[in-house]
Amino acid sequence: MKRYILPLAVLVSGANALDLRYGQGDFEWSANFAGVMDSTITLDDKVVSISEQHQNFANSSWYYFGNIDIHSSDTLDQVTDIADGIVDLLPFAPDSIVPFPSSFEVSGVDFDIGIGYDIIQDERGYLGVGVMTGISTPFMEMHNYIDAIDFIDTILEETSTDVKTYKFGISLQGAYSITPNLSMYGTTIYATQTGEMSNDLIDGDFDVSGTYSSFDIGLKYYPSEVMPDQANFYIKGGYAYKHWDIDDIEMSIGGVILPDMMSLITTEMTSDFVYVGVGFSF
Repeated sequence: MKRYILPLAVLVSGANALDLRYGQGDFEWSANFAGVMDSTITLDDKVVSISEQHQNFANSSWYYFGNIDIHSSDTLDQVTDIADGIVDLLPFAPDSIVPFPSSFEVSGVDFDIGIGYDIIQDERGYLGVGVMTGISTPFMEMHNYIDAIDFIDTILEETSTDVKTYKFGISLQGAYSITPNLSMYGTTIYATQTGEMSNDLIDGDFDVSGTYSSFDIGLKYYPSEVMPDQANFYIKGGYAYKHWDIDDIEMSIGGVILPDMMSLITTEMTSDFVYVGVGFSF
């Protein structure tokens, strides 16, 4: 988490508004191994965010934006046969492994920041295009509770998958004032991403690339009619969706690079949640 303190401080200190959000939804993590194994885990996702959707530099048409989401989930306990698919890929695997109880948990940080230009701007709203960069670090942990079977206890007792991706892409921001106190807004992003993925189970390192896309839509309300002394205070609510698609994986096991084998693997992560928040314009 320490690595995010500097960009978080820059985003907060440079903003003309402090926008805090809390959301709940789902985080879905899926992997497909050449059609042999297709596994999906869906977890309840809690998201705490600091956001700046659009802020112009002085009176210009140029603006900046940024968002940092901190994800965490409760532990999900379930019986799964994911072990069968994993060990079938190993040369020393037995013919089959029975389903086993496991616990899954996900956490991570997603950070976007960028700059844009308003192609439409008037008293009712704006429409701008921009460029962005960012970092994503989703992390999934799996625990196996079987102690009786030595093979499973050794190989699958506990495994974690750690992904770090760096992204660069384009964005579109817009807003429209429905009334003087109520406006709707939206942001969409499409980016390429590259990075690395590691997994405890097979002691492997992965170089990964793919795409990242997101959109965020919501309403912002200034309750100045009922809170005249707090004219800059606002309440907001909305829906956010984010999708990481990793379809190009190069793997190294014990120093041996296996690009052909890993081209058969695809990994997808999806986060979608509804949120409420409060903010204050300085």
